[in-house]
Amino acid sequence: MYNAAMFAGLGVEIRTLPLLLALIVANDDVGLDSNRPNNMENGGNKMIHTCPMYAKIKWLLVESRGGPVRSRILLLLRERPTNINRIAKELDLDYKTVKRHLDLLEKNGLVRRLGVKYGDVYFIDDNAYKHWDELYNIIKESLKI
Repeated sequence: MYNAAMFAGLGVEIRTLPLLLALIVANDDVGLDSNRPNNMENGGNKMIHTCPMYAKIKWLLVESRGGPVRSRILLLLRERPTNINRIAKELDLDYKTVKRHLDLLEKNGLVRRLGVKYGDVYFIDDNAYKHWDELYNIIKESLKI
């Protein structure tokens, strides 16, 4: 059914895996890769999420420890494409920290990289732009704004 390899790309730590699996099994009526709608309660308003990546993105930006940093990076990239060094400087973060978060965002299809060396420019993926309103709601939840 579910195993550790499925969550390797999300940066899930081994010690948090049992809790994550318990949450998924408890809500197994709609899996991460399902195309069926997912009814979610949000502030009393019932929202139906049809995006199959919704649960993965929500975990990546809201429920994981690095979610707020990744959300801040996405907001910065929404303003303008930029490189790791400038992101690190503007957000007052370590270069390696920003690189790790960008790698996760790229692996999960939220950002793209132009080039393959130092100084590469990162930008929001086209698919993320198409769903920016929903993505922005998740970012607001992550940053509590």
